[in-house]
Amino acid sequence: MLSPVSAHPSAIFRPLGRWFPQTRRDLRLASGIVLFTYVTLHLTCHALGLVSLDVAESALRVTVLLWHSAPGTVLLYGAAATHISLALLAVYDRRTLRMPPLQALRIVLGVTMPLALIGHFIATRYAFERFELPAEYSRVVSGIWANGTSGLALGLLAPGWIHGCLGLRYAFGHRRSVQRWKLAFFAAALLLPVFAAAGFLTMARELDARRSSYASAVAAPTGAQESRLREARASALAVYLGLVALVVVGRTWRSAAERRDRSVVWIAYPGRTVSVPRGWTVLEASRSFGIPHAAMCGGRARCTTCRVRVVRGASHCPAPAADEQGALDRIAPTTDVRLACQLRPTGDIAVEPLVSVAAAAPRAATHAPAGDHDAAILLVDVRIDTGSVAAHAAAHDTIHSLARAFAI
Repeated sequence: MLSPVSAHPSAIFRPLGRWFPQTRRDLRLASGIVLFTYVTLHLTCHALGLVSLDVAESALRVTVLLWHSAPGTVLLYGAAATHISLALLAVYDRRTLRMPPLQALRIVLGVTMPLALIGHFIATRYAFERFELPAEYSRVVSGIWANGTSGLALGLLAPGWIHGCLGLRYAFGHRRSVQRWKLAFFAAALLLPVFAAAGFLTMARELDARRSSYASAVAAPTGAQESRLREARASALAVYLGLVALVVVGRTWRSAAERRDRSVVWIAYPGRTVSVPRGWTVLEASRSFGIPHAAMCGGRARCTTCRVRVVRGASHCPAPAADEQGALDRIAPTTDVRLACQLRPTGDIAVEPLVSVAAAAPRAATHAPAGDHDAAILLVDVRIDTGSVAAHAAAHDTIHSLARAFAI
């Protein structure tokens, strides 16, 4: 018989918690994986066009059967709405746009990715549901090729693919299994879009050569239907661009309000004190003022290399959220240790970064001085507890420590 404590639903389903998104970051990652799976299958169908148009059509029918089913529809479009909404919310939450170039590229590609998804949705799923136009290569490829927009259609696939690859790299790049197969993953990420573009062009030429046999079979949209599809595409793009503009206006209004109200906090670092608007993270303050600050995961609470000790003003530090608390639990720190990427002080504080930023390696001497030299040999034996639950999660810290040791 279950005790009252163990019978509580949260206790019963706690072992399953690791398989379901529990935080906003987890939800964004899960929805992103669904969208990346969709794009991967889509590019794979394109690539099969190198074999033949019939093989590509057969593969496309399987993917259409998957995504047009009721569960597939809910999963795909629910993931798209969730991922885009959380991405725009994350851009709004950012208090500074200073960030590493690779991270900035990922955000830019993520913002432009819906432009391709909206056009593809209108040309395939919406056309099928509204006018019963089949989602087949014989119709879609022929229309794109005839309009002379094949280059644009292929180019719009790049933002989603690169954005997804960068997202997976940030999320899983530190795992040993991924590191072991990283060359294979890089080759797949590089070659699949190339094969997809080549397959698309091959199908277009084959359709052009077999136009007489396909002319009667292809269900091309009428002039009125084509006009309706253009109107639907323009309306959907206007809604999305309106959401992007709303985020920009919101950020601008917030910055103006903070400057007007002088709602700022002072963050004291060792040897320097800066003032930032209330709501900024400590890591954003460091990046905005050019203060070196380690952050291997890009500020996503996946590593602990940005951790700081709160020397003064602990009462102005909100309690850690679930993402931050999970990362802090892995290193079992004292209560005055926080992650700079998650800490948004509400008042003046003083912090001390706990992980030093690696300095540039000294240049080797061009000409070694003559004579005898003293040398020291250091043997280091690093042992990692592979049986620990936190072994994979702490990989960022292990990599950073090894890099520092090698640099020194």
